Amino acid sequence: MNIFANLESVGLIMKPRIQPQNQGVANQLRGNRWWLRLGLVVLLALCLFGRVAPAPAVSSQAYAQLRLLVEALYEIDNKYVTEKKERDLIYGAIRGLVASLDANSSFLTPAEYQESLTKTAPAEAEAGLELSIKDNLLTVIASLEGGPAWQAGLRPDDHLLKINNQSTRAMTALEAAKKLQGPSGTKVKLQIIRTGLAKPLDVEITLERPTVESVSSYALEDGFYYIRLRNFKERSAQELQQALRAMQSEGPAPRGIILDLRNTAGPQFEEARRLASIFVGNELIYAVKGRQNGSKQTYTGLKDYQVLKERLPLVVLVDQGTGRAAEILAGALQAHYGAVLMGYKTFGDCAVAKVFPLKDGSAIIVSVGYCYTPKEQLIQGKGLEPDIAGPKKDGDEQPLTTPAKPEKAKKIPDIQEIRQDPLVGQALNKLKNWRRQGAAQPPLRRSLKKKQVAGSQGLPEELS
Repeated sequence: MNIFANLESVGLIMKPRIQPQNQGVANQLRGNRWWLRLGLVVLLALCLFGRVAPAPAVSSQAYAQLRLLVEALYEIDNKYVTEKKERDLIYGAIRGLVASLDANSSFLTPAEYQESLTKTAPAEAEAGLELSIKDNLLTVIASLEGGPAWQAGLRPDDHLLKINNQSTRAMTALEAAKKLQGPSGTKVKLQIIRTGLAKPLDVEITLERPTVESVSSYALEDGFYYIRLRNFKERSAQELQQALRAMQSEGPAPRGIILDLRNTAGPQFEEARRLASIFVGNELIYAVKGRQNGSKQTYTGLKDYQVLKERLPLVVLVDQGTGRAAEILAGALQAHYGAVLMGYKTFGDCAVAKVFPLKDGSAIIVSVGYCYTPKEQLIQGKGLEPDIAGPKKDGDEQPLTTPAKPEKAKKIPDIQEIRQDPLVGQALNKLKNWRRQGAAQPPLRRSLKKKQVAGSQGLPEELS
């Protein structure tokens, strides 16, 4: 039996029964066979990669699903009101397929993939936004404190409806991020929808080169310190080490630390590993689990990075803008340093993505693993729950209102504003009463079989 007969026998394609009076239709079919070839390619690809057994043993359900794809492409190709290029239809199908997976998966055309390979220098200027897809909407995870979007008033959980009047409905987070980069001084118009607003809000931002410091530290009271980590960049770990060493040598002996990870996110998992190592040394920082049984990769800390040899009371502030690398850091400190998470549930976006080039020069980016904390908590789609909830926010349970005018440019909070922050005040009280209230104690060290990962060796190719 030839392959055409095999496909027809299982119902993947239907061979037309051509009557003499329908020779015109037959000629049309002979001239338009690409959709038939597509069915062959799909079937052969599945067989070659071991996803299905030889044709006689394949379930009818598997063939039925393949037939749906081929049938839909055939109907569109022949009956849509205007003629579409075959490549556009196939690319559209792949985009939809990948987009159905998660926010970290996407499709790159040959031109887009080549651009990603050759573009090594960071963008000249950017909006300072970390984006994801949530509830099928392009959503802000965090806006960099001091960055253009933050100054314009964008907040975690804002949904971007339009970028420069272009709808984001079918836009991936990667595509949106590219539209928010460009020459310094570029104006970008955004339309956002926010919980509590009845109508969209129009905002204009000006792209700027990031200049804000990654780490800032302040003395709140004798022995109690506040450290703000705004983002993850190449020197964030060194900046935190310097701040802690200065705290130990210049000020009063440290009695407790507040580490603020609110509105902080980034895909730099390796930098999160270095930052956690400053507190916990070579303990387990996080794990990545894939689809296959046993496909677990563990990432332990770097002993040389450790600064705090003696463990101090530590409160980590988190909220819905705490995402990705910040969630890894928070989970590691909670598990191995005895840190108390205080605030609100984190965003829940932490996946490792890998690029798979395709034969025509295009590529797909697919999540190959999800991140877990040392306590085996899945971060992706779940987030981390705080140990102690923060106070109710001003906007909670407020009725819908008409859009307000865009917020005036803000400035980074100074020490006086930080002291007036309700969550900082709650954390400071927790530190003062740490032993009296029986705070969680750091776990005892125990012998673990760990797979030490040096630098970034062995890391899957991450989407950055």
